[in-house]
Amino acid sequence: MSFTVGGPDPAREALVRANRRLLESGQGSDLTVMTKDGSKKYHSAIVCPRSSVLSAAYWGSFKEGVTKTIDLSEDDPLIVGKVMRYLYFLNYPGHGGIPSKELTLHAQMYVMGDKYDIPDLREVAARKFAEWCLDLSLPTAEHLAVPLLKSFQDVLPLAYKSVPETDDTLRRPIARVFKTHLTTFPHLVKNDEYRSYCLEYPLFGLDVQMAILLVPEEEASDSSNEYE
Repeated sequence: MSFTVGGPDPAREALVRANRRLLESGQGSDLTVMTKDGSKKYHSAIVCPRSSVLSAAYWGSFKEGVTKTIDLSEDDPLIVGKVMRYLYFLNYPGHGGIPSKELTLHAQMYVMGDKYDIPDLREVAARKFAEWCLDLSLPTAEHLAVPLLKSFQDVLPLAYKSVPETDDTLRRPIARVFKTHLTTFPHLVKNDEYRSYCLEYPLFGLDVQMAILLVPEEEASDSSNEYE
Protein backbone atom coordinates (compact mmCIF):
# COMPACT_ATOMS: atom_id res chain seq x y z
CA MET A 1 0.00 0.00 0.00
CA SER A 2 1.34 3.43 -0.90
CA PHE A 3 0.46 6.80 0.45
CA THR A 4 1.44 10.13 -1.09
CA VAL A 5 1.02 13.45 0.67
CA GLY A 6 -0.10 15.82 -2.09
CA GLY A 7 0.76 15.56 -5.78
CA PRO A 8 4.05 16.25 -7.61
CA ASP A 9 5.39 19.62 -6.51
CA PRO A 10 8.86 20.74 -7.72
CA ALA A 11 9.25 23.23 -4.87
CA ARG A 12 8.36 20.61 -2.29
CA GLU A 13 10.70 18.06 -3.87
CA ALA A 14 13.54 20.60 -3.89
CA LEU A 15 12.93 21.36 -0.21
CA VAL A 16 12.97 17.67 0.69
CA ARG A 17 16.24 17.15 -1.23
CA ALA A 18 17.83 20.11 0.56
CA ASN A 19 16.67 18.82 3.93
CA ARG A 20 18.00 15.37 3.09
CA ARG A 21 21.43 16.82 2.36
CA LEU A 22 21.37 18.71 5.64
CA LEU A 23 20.32 15.65 7.64
CA GLU A 24 22.86 13.35 6.02
CA SER A 25 25.76 15.80 6.25
CA GLY A 26 24.93 17.19 9.66
CA GLN A 27 26.05 20.60 8.43
CA GLY A 28 24.72 23.37 10.67
CA SER A 29 23.09 20.93 13.10
CA ASP A 30 22.59 22.51 16.53
CA LEU A 31 20.10 20.24 18.24
CA THR A 32 20.90 16.92 19.91
CA VAL A 33 18.06 14.45 20.45
CA MET A 34 18.66 11.75 23.03
CA THR A 35 16.93 8.36 22.87
CA LYS A 36 17.52 5.00 24.55
CA ASP A 37 19.69 4.09 21.56
CA GLY A 38 21.98 7.12 21.90
CA SER A 39 21.98 10.61 20.41
CA LYS A 40 21.66 12.17 17.00
CA LYS A 41 22.10 15.70 15.69
CA TYR A 42 19.34 17.67 14.00
CA HIS A 43 18.57 21.25 13.01
CA SER A 44 16.47 23.29 15.44
CA ALA A 45 15.29 25.57 12.61
CA ILE A 46 13.67 22.57 10.91
CA VAL A 47 12.46 20.62 13.94
CA CYS A 48 11.28 23.21 16.45
CA PRO A 49 8.91 25.36 14.35
CA ARG A 50 6.86 22.23 13.59
CA SER A 51 6.27 21.32 17.24
CA SER A 52 5.13 23.77 19.89
CA VAL A 53 6.32 21.38 22.60
CA LEU A 54 9.85 21.00 21.23
CA SER A 55 9.96 24.69 20.39
CA ALA A 56 9.07 25.67 23.95
CA ALA A 57 11.65 23.28 25.36
CA TYR A 58 14.48 24.36 23.08
CA TRP A 59 13.79 28.07 22.64
CA GLY A 60 12.17 28.68 26.02
CA SER A 61 13.73 29.22 29.44
CA PHE A 62 14.49 25.56 30.07
CA LYS A 63 17.64 23.51 30.39
CA GLU A 64 17.20 22.20 26.85
CA GLY A 65 17.91 25.69 25.57
CA VAL A 66 21.19 25.74 27.50
CA THR A 67 22.36 22.20 26.76
CA LYS A 68 20.98 22.26 23.19
CA THR A 69 19.75 18.73 23.94
CA ILE A 70 16.22 17.32 24.08
CA ASP A 71 15.75 14.03 25.91
CA LEU A 72 13.17 11.76 24.22
CA SER A 73 14.42 8.60 25.90
CA GLU A 74 10.94 7.73 27.15
CA ASP A 75 9.80 7.24 23.55
CA ASP A 76 10.51 4.36 21.16
CA PRO A 77 13.78 5.24 19.37
CA LEU A 78 12.50 3.84 16.06
CA ILE A 79 9.40 6.04 16.24
CA VAL A 80 11.43 9.09 17.27
CA GLY A 81 13.55 8.54 14.16
CA LYS A 82 10.47 8.33 11.96
CA VAL A 83 9.07 11.52 13.49
CA MET A 84 12.32 13.32 12.73
CA ARG A 85 12.31 11.99 9.18
CA TYR A 86 8.77 13.29 8.81
CA LEU A 87 9.81 16.77 9.97
CA TYR A 88 12.55 16.82 7.34
CA PHE A 89 10.87 14.95 4.47
CA LEU A 90 7.13 15.64 5.05
CA ASN A 91 6.38 11.91 5.08
CA TYR A 92 7.58 8.77 6.81
CA PRO A 93 8.16 5.19 5.61
CA GLY A 94 5.76 2.37 6.30
CA HIS A 95 6.47 -0.94 7.98
CA GLY A 96 6.74 -3.48 5.18
CA GLY A 97 3.04 -3.75 4.37
CA ILE A 98 2.24 -6.11 7.26
CA PRO A 99 -1.20 -5.02 8.52
CA SER A 100 -0.54 -5.40 12.26
CA LYS A 101 2.77 -3.54 12.00
CA GLU A 102 1.37 -0.83 9.74
CA LEU A 103 -1.59 -0.22 12.04
CA THR A 104 0.66 0.00 15.08
CA LEU A 105 3.14 2.29 13.34
CA HIS A 106 0.53 4.80 12.17
CA ALA A 107 -1.16 4.78 15.57
CA GLN A 108 2.22 5.40 17.23
CA MET A 109 2.92 8.27 14.85
CA TYR A 110 -0.49 9.75 15.59
CA VAL A 111 0.20 9.56 19.32
CA MET A 112 3.58 11.24 18.84
CA GLY A 113 1.92 13.99 16.79
CA ASP A 114 -0.49 14.52 19.66
CA LYS A 115 2.16 14.35 22.38
CA TYR A 116 4.49 16.86 20.75
CA ASP A 117 1.76 18.94 19.10
CA ILE A 118 2.63 18.36 15.45
CA PRO A 119 -0.82 18.82 13.85
CA ASP A 120 0.14 17.88 10.29
CA LEU A 121 1.79 14.64 11.52
CA ARG A 122 -1.43 13.76 13.31
CA GLU A 123 -3.38 14.29 10.11
CA VAL A 124 -1.00 12.28 7.92
CA ALA A 125 -0.83 9.41 10.42
CA ALA A 126 -4.62 9.41 10.83
CA ARG A 127 -5.13 9.20 7.07
CA LYS A 128 -2.68 6.33 6.71
CA PHE A 129 -4.28 4.53 9.65
CA ALA A 130 -7.78 5.02 8.23
CA GLU A 131 -6.62 3.79 4.82
CA TRP A 132 -5.36 0.53 6.31
CA CYS A 133 -8.53 0.14 8.35
CA LEU A 134 -10.62 0.65 5.22
CA ASP A 135 -8.77 -2.21 3.51
CA LEU A 136 -9.22 -4.42 6.58
CA SER A 137 -12.95 -3.59 6.62
CA LEU A 138 -13.51 -5.47 3.38
CA PRO A 139 -15.49 -8.71 3.82
CA THR A 140 -13.31 -11.79 4.15
CA ALA A 141 -13.51 -15.48 4.99
CA GLU A 142 -14.05 -16.37 8.64
CA HIS A 143 -10.69 -18.12 8.99
CA LEU A 144 -9.06 -14.83 8.00
CA ALA A 145 -11.27 -12.60 10.15
CA VAL A 146 -10.01 -13.93 13.49
CA PRO A 147 -6.28 -13.27 12.90
CA LEU A 148 -7.26 -9.94 11.31
CA LEU A 149 -8.99 -8.85 14.51
CA LYS A 150 -5.91 -9.88 16.47
CA SER A 151 -3.95 -7.33 14.44
CA PHE A 152 -5.34 -4.66 16.75
CA GLN A 153 -3.94 -5.97 20.03
CA ASP A 154 -1.06 -3.45 20.01
CA VAL A 155 -3.21 -0.67 18.53
CA LEU A 156 -5.98 -0.50 21.12
CA PRO A 157 -3.72 0.73 23.97
CA LEU A 158 -2.62 3.58 21.72
CA ALA A 159 -6.14 4.50 20.62
CA TYR A 160 -7.75 4.18 24.04
CA LYS A 161 -5.02 5.04 26.57
CA SER A 162 -2.43 7.22 24.84
CA VAL A 163 -4.63 10.07 23.58
CA PRO A 164 -7.41 12.01 25.35
CA GLU A 165 -10.73 10.18 25.65
CA THR A 166 -12.36 12.97 23.65
CA ASP A 167 -10.15 12.11 20.65
CA ASP A 168 -11.81 9.33 18.65
CA THR A 169 -9.79 9.80 15.44
CA LEU A 170 -8.26 6.32 15.66
CA ARG A 171 -11.22 4.74 17.39
CA ARG A 172 -13.75 5.36 14.60
CA PRO A 173 -11.88 3.41 11.89
CA ILE A 174 -11.17 0.59 14.37
CA ALA A 175 -14.86 0.32 15.24
CA ARG A 176 -15.80 0.11 11.56
CA VAL A 177 -13.42 -2.81 11.02
CA PHE A 178 -14.94 -4.73 13.91
CA LYS A 179 -18.45 -3.81 12.78
CA THR A 180 -17.86 -5.40 9.37
CA HIS A 181 -16.59 -8.70 10.72
CA LEU A 182 -18.89 -9.00 13.74
CA THR A 183 -21.99 -8.40 11.62
CA THR A 184 -20.75 -10.97 9.10
CA PHE A 185 -19.79 -13.52 11.77
CA PRO A 186 -21.89 -12.63 14.87
CA HIS A 187 -20.52 -15.52 16.91
CA LEU A 188 -17.13 -13.76 16.96
CA VAL A 189 -18.47 -11.73 19.90
CA LYS A 190 -17.64 -14.88 21.91
CA ASN A 191 -14.06 -14.84 20.63
CA ASP A 192 -11.60 -14.70 23.54
CA GLU A 193 -9.59 -11.94 21.90
CA TYR A 194 -12.63 -9.74 21.32
CA ARG A 195 -13.94 -10.33 24.84
CA SER A 196 -10.57 -9.39 26.33
CA TYR A 197 -10.55 -6.18 24.28
CA CYS A 198 -13.98 -5.23 25.63
CA LEU A 199 -12.99 -5.97 29.22
CA GLU A 200 -9.74 -4.02 29.05
CA TYR A 201 -11.11 -1.09 27.03
CA PRO A 202 -14.80 -0.59 27.91
CA LEU A 203 -15.07 2.38 25.53
CA PHE A 204 -13.98 0.07 22.69
CA GLY A 205 -17.05 -2.12 23.20
CA LEU A 206 -19.26 0.97 23.15
CA ASP A 207 -17.59 2.27 19.98
CA VAL A 208 -18.20 -1.04 18.19
CA GLN A 209 -21.80 -1.18 19.39
CA MET A 210 -22.41 2.36 18.15
CA ALA A 211 -20.85 1.55 14.78
CA ILE A 212 -23.12 -1.48 14.42
CA LEU A 213 -26.23 0.48 15.37
CA LEU A 214 -25.39 3.49 13.20
CA VAL A 215 -27.57 3.60 10.10
CA PRO A 216 -25.61 3.72 6.79
CA GLU A 217 -26.50 7.36 6.08
CA GLU A 218 -25.18 8.49 9.47
CA GLU A 219 -22.04 6.40 9.09
CA ALA A 220 -21.33 7.88 5.65
CA SER A 221 -21.78 11.40 7.04
CA ASP A 222 -19.49 10.64 9.99
CA SER A 223 -16.82 9.26 7.68
CA SER A 224 -16.99 12.17 5.24
CA ASN A 225 -16.49 14.68 8.07
CA GLU A 226 -13.62 12.78 9.64
CA TYR A 227 -10.81 15.03 8.45
CA GLU A 228 -12.56 18.35 7.89
